[in-house]
Amino acid sequence: MNGNQSAVRWDEIYGGGVNAQSREFAGKGRKERNTEADSTDWRVTSHCSRAAERPRANRQEASGSRRIRPEAERPRANRQEASGSHRNSRIADMNRNRRNADRMRQQRRRKAAGRFCLAAAAVVLWMAVLAALRGVPALLKGQMPGGKVLADAEQGAFAGENAEGINTEYPEILQELLEKNEETSDYVAGYGKREEYIGKPVDLTQDFVSGQVPLLMQWDRRWGYDPYGKEMIGLAGCGPLCLEMAYLYFTEDTSMTPAKMAQFAYDNGFYTESGTSWALWTEGTAKLGLEGKELSLDENRMKDWLDAGGLIVCSMWPGDFTSTGHFILIRGYGEDGFYVNDPNRRSTSGKVWDYETLHYQIRNLWGLRQGK
Repeated sequence: MNGNQSAVRWDEIYGGGVNAQSREFAGKGRKERNTEADSTDWRVTSHCSRAAERPRANRQEASGSRRIRPEAERPRANRQEASGSHRNSRIADMNRNRRNADRMRQQRRRKAAGRFCLAAAAVVLWMAVLAALRGVPALLKGQMPGGKVLADAEQGAFAGENAEGINTEYPEILQELLEKNEETSDYVAGYGKREEYIGKPVDLTQDFVSGQVPLLMQWDRRWGYDPYGKEMIGLAGCGPLCLEMAYLYFTEDTSMTPAKMAQFAYDNGFYTESGTSWALWTEGTAKLGLEGKELSLDENRMKDWLDAGGLIVCSMWPGDFTSTGHFILIRGYGEDGFYVNDPNRRSTSGKVWDYETLHYQIRNLWGLRQGK
C-alpha cells in the first residue's frame, strides 16, 4: 500500500474532507518510513479501513466509550425479572385459592344454619300441631314441668274477671310461679279449691311469738288467694306481708291478718297496677300507729336503726330475691351479716346476708319502729 492509497483511506474515513496538502503530507511521510514502519502503518491503515466500514455506534464502542446496554440486552436482569414475575403470580394464585376456600366455607356454614332453622321450625310446627290435637291442658299435664300440679289448679278455674273485677287468668302465672319457686307447690295445687280459703277467718296465734318477728309467706293458702287490688296476695302481696310482719312485732295485734292488711293498703290508695306504692312505708305506717322513715344505704346506719329496736323494709332490684321487683324485711344482724324475712321464700329467709351482697340489690329502704 503506498501513500496515495493511505490518503485515499483517510479520505474515506473522514468523508472526503482531507485537502490536497494533507494528502501530500501523508504520501511524503510514507516514503520515509522503514520496513517496520510500513508494517505498522499497514496495521493502522488496515484498522482504520475496518473502522470506516463500521456503523457509528460500533466505532464509539471500539474507541473505548462506555455504552449502557438496554434492559432487553441484559440476560441476568431478564432472568431476575422473570423469576420475580413468576413468584408474584404464584402469590396471587395462592391468595385467590384462599379466598375461594373462605367463600366455600361460608357457604357451607350458611347452608348448615339454614338446615338447622328448618329443623327448628319443623319441631315448633310439630309441637303446635300436637297442642292443637291434644289440647293445651293435656299438653301441660303430660309434658311440661309441674303439669300435674297445674292441672289440679285448673279445676274450676275460669278466665277473665269476676263480678268484683278481680283478675282470674292465673293458671299460666301460677305455672311460672311454681317453676321459679318450688315452695309454692301447695299453693298452686290448691288454686282449684281456692273458694274454701277466700275470706275465711285466720288465727295467727300459732304464727306469732311475742318479742319475735314472725315469718309469713304471701302464698300461704289461708290468705294467698284473697284479692290485693286486681291481683292475689300470693302473687303481688309482698308489700302488705312485710308490713304485716312488722305490725305484729310492734303491736302484737293478731286480729290484723294479711288479708286485712292488703285491704288496708288497697283502700288507702297504696296499691297500684305496677306494685305497692312506696308511700305505704311512711304515710301508710303512720295510719297504723307506726313510724316509717327513709334511710340512707349505709351499713352502720342500718345497724344503728336495728340496735334501736327498729326494723328495715327494702325495695329490691332483680337479683337473689326477685326477677322483677320485691320487698323484704330486715329484722336484725350478726357477725356474718343481716337476718332477712323474705315473704316469698323460706330458703332465703334462713340465710345470713352480708352487706356486700345486699347493698347492690337494695333499691331503697325505710326504717320502721313503734310510733310515739
